[in-house]
Order: sequence, then C-alpha cells, then structure tokens
Amino acid sequence: MDKQKILIVDDSEMNRALLIDILEDQYDVVEADNGVDAIALLSKHREEFSLLLLDIMMPEMDGFEVLAHINKYHWNYTLAVIMISADDSPKNIKRAYDMGAFDYISRPFDSTIVHRRISNTMFLYARQRHLEKIIVKQFYEQEKNNKLMIAILSHLVEFRNGESRLHVLHVNTITELLLKNLTQRTDRYSLSKSDIDLISTASSLHDIGKISISDDILNKPGRLTAEEFEVMKGHSAIGAQILSGLPLDQQESPLVKVASEICRWHHERYDGNGYPDGLKGEEIPISAQVVALADVYDALTSDRCYKKAYSHTEALKMILEGQCGAFNPVLLQCLQEIAGTLERELTEASGEKTVSIQDMRNKIDYDRLFSYEKYSSVSRKQQHLQLLYIDSLTGVYNRRYYDEHFRRAEDTEAIAVMDVDDFKKINVHYGRDAGDIVLQRVVQAVLSCVQETDSVIRYGGDEFVIIFYSIPADTYEERLENIKDCISRIVIEEYPDMQVSASIGGAYGTAKTKKLFKIADGMMYEAKLTKNQVLIRFLDRETDNMKGGR
Repeated sequence: MDKQKILIVDDSEMNRALLIDILEDQYDVVEADNGVDAIALLSKHREEFSLLLLDIMMPEMDGFEVLAHINKYHWNYTLAVIMISADDSPKNIKRAYDMGAFDYISRPFDSTIVHRRISNTMFLYARQRHLEKIIVKQFYEQEKNNKLMIAILSHLVEFRNGESRLHVLHVNTITELLLKNLTQRTDRYSLSKSDIDLISTASSLHDIGKISISDDILNKPGRLTAEEFEVMKGHSAIGAQILSGLPLDQQESPLVKVASEICRWHHERYDGNGYPDGLKGEEIPISAQVVALADVYDALTSDRCYKKAYSHTEALKMILEGQCGAFNPVLLQCLQEIAGTLERELTEASGEKTVSIQDMRNKIDYDRLFSYEKYSSVSRKQQHLQLLYIDSLTGVYNRRYYDEHFRRAEDTEAIAVMDVDDFKKINVHYGRDAGDIVLQRVVQAVLSCVQETDSVIRYGGDEFVIIFYSIPADTYEERLENIKDCISRIVIEEYPDMQVSASIGGAYGTAKTKKLFKIADGMMYEAKLTKNQVLIRFLDRETDNMKGGR
C-alpha cells in the first residue's frame, strides 16, 4: 500500500531532518526550504499530498503568507495544514487557527506528539472528506431533480408563449456572465459562487406567470392595446403568487425565495418606472435587476411573433441609450465588459441547436458526475454506514455518531453542550414546522462559527454537542460567545416576532469525553436559569474559574 505523502516546508535544514527522522518510516516525505518553492510544488502536485507541515518564520514568504495563498485558491479542500514553530505565543496560535490550520506543533519536537497529532489530523480530515462526499452526492441528486423540474416548467411557458426555446437557456447564461463580472467589479452585493448558481437557476422561472395569460394576448402578432398590455403586465405578480402558494417548507427554500423575487420584480426599472410595484434603485433585489437586463437583451436579439431580431450591436446601443428602460449603471458596465464574448458564449451554451428537456437532463447528469464521482472512492457499503451518522433534519452528526465515536474517547480537549431556549414554547405557539426551521437555522449559525475539524452533533431534540479539536482556551471562549451571538441574531421572516436564543455550557481541559460532557451539561443547565448565556468551566486552572457571558 502506498504511503501517504507529507510536504515539510521549513528554511532550517536541521528542523526538516528531525521531522524526516520521525516520519519517514510511516509516510512519504517531501521537502521545501521556503514558501515560494512550496507554492510552486503545490500548484502542480497538491493532490498527491495529504498533509503540509508549515513553518511560520521563513524568508521571502512566511508560513502565514503560504496559508493565505492556500486559502485563496481553496487548496485546503484537499490538503490539511499543521503549523510548526518555536514561537508558541497565543497570538500566533490564534492566528493560525483563524486562518484554517488544523493544528499547531511547537518546537522542540517530541516524536510521540508529532506522530499522534499527524495521525489524528489525517484521520479527522479523511473522515470529514468522506462525509462531505456523501452530502455532496445527495445535494447534486436533489439539484438534478430541481433543475429538471424547472426546465420542464420553463419549457411549458415558452411553448405557450411562442418564444425561442433557447430563451430560458440564454437568460441563464447572460445572468451568470453578468453576475460573475459584477463580483469582480464590486463587493457591494456580497455574492458567492453558490449565490450566482442559485440566481442563474432561479432565472429560468422568471416568466412562469405567463402560464395564466390567454393565447390571444400572449401570441398576438401586432402591438398590444393598453388594456391588453395591462393584462400582460400582470404575469410578474402572478408568477410570484404561484410560488407563494407552495407549502410553507418549500417557500423557505432559497431557490423559491430568489425565484419569487425574480418573478415579481424582473420588470422593475432602476429609475422607478417599472412594474408592478414601482421599485427604484437598490430597492430592487440584485437578482431581479440582473435577470431584467438579461431578459431585455435576449428579447431584443431574438425573433418574436411581433418583431424581428435586432443585431447584437443594435441591441447594446438601444439598452445603453435607455430605449428599453433604466438599468443599474454598474450592470450596464458589466454588460459592456462581456459584450465582446456574449455572442460566442450564447452560441456555445446553446450548441447552435434547440435544446430539449433530455439535453438538459444529460447536462445535469454530467455536471453531477464531474462534481462528485471524480473525487469519490468510498464503497456503497461505506456510504450507507456513513449515512447512519447524519441527522436528517439538520444535516449534522447524530446521537449515534457521538456514542460510537466520541463517548468513550480518553483525550477530548474541549466540549460545549447547547440547548435552544424555550423550544417547547416555540413548538406550541408557532407549530412544529416552525420549530424545525429554528433548529435548521441554529445549526447554520453554529457551523458558520466553528472550524472544519470541529464536530457538531444533534444530541437529541433541541440539544446539541460541539466537540472542538486543538483549540486554545481564549479562542474557545470567543468561539462560544460568537455562537451565542449568531443564534440571537437569527430572524425568521415568517415569524418576525419570534426570539431565538440558546444557553451554552462549556468544559475545557483534556479529559475523558464522558467527564467533560457531564461538566458542560451541568454548566448548560446553570446558563438556562437566566437564558442566552455562556458558562464555561476550565479544568486545567488551579481554581475552576467560571466565565459568564450575556
């Protein structure tokens, strides 16, 4: 069996030699004597490495700069990093963890500690990757079904409307191009890659309200009368109403929320002269602003029952001169920026042919295969076993996972036990569906505050356990306070008067998990006496100091 490969980056030849002596029997070790060489090596061969041992103090490019580069290009998705340094100051350790390092090893090296920490990191990282692959597979399967249903619905609308069957695909493509350019131009809208994918997908439903418009108006070859135009304008509000009629849990879906925004407001204009609500400027969600521009461009450059297509150049001129309504000036700059490649991108997207529902199905299947299967080496039996450990409502680990993997552990370092305040009252007053939404939002808040190596577990009902891995005491305190504050800021749109908070108990100090859990659980119950508090007990301090937070 091939050894796992480790890259040691240290400008000291003696330090590298010491680590090689410790590790070479168990691992395949590669050396780099500076950060620049390490980046060059990883840029070509990073998938070969399981772990990076990274010194902090180096000439040309120090360890923190290397770690920042790794984070920037997302190499940490496939590579674990352990920082090594003779400087074990709390400031350096905290910075390393904040930047995503898995662990921090101080010099001089102890061979037992080095072996144990590296093997623990390898195990945790591999376990995390395997579980993520399971979740990714489920996500892409659901995404495939979502996109297929959207393709069918949008195809039905186009079929009735007599528009080009490429209209939805073109709007998808233009929307994605505009959003990508927008994120390069400004950070005003804080759009992630997943946001861009979501908006592009939801854009397919922008005209779903036209399903309710009569064929006489929808496909009239000549100009519409004033009365007919008023009927036609109603499709935007009707589309939003169709989506608002979905069951409550489906309305909560990010895809439905964004699609509803787009349906209702993709005919609003930046100067306030659009419809149906006369929104102005940034009152219009950015999703609707972008789809509005994409829709207008494709409408101009396509044949319709009432007009011939304009050329690419003519369409751009009409939009930029304001002949088609007012648009966000920044988006107009984006349109000009992508104008040179727009025709080519649309041609490539459509494959110069009419796209059928089966074409879309094939594309979706390929996307899933490329995104998941290429990385998966887990057998079906292993996948089945891993699924036993995931809570179906929240997507985090379940009680079974805790019992089998943590409860008997001898050297756990830090635990938190958390309970949602007044959860029974929430279920009684707002209903169990609302309670489920609260639990999902709480988990999202917790996950936004912890590291990948930390384990979040739904222990039962509204009680959660968080197990932290190699975390300094001051960072641990700050992390729990952040979790509490994030939870207290949760706002659920359907229940604006609902207040969400959690009581958190912590136990810090290396001991058996069973002991730490008992202490943290007791601290949590003390915190619940006043609610929305954090209480921590530190085992390694001479007196069991308690830290309370509001």
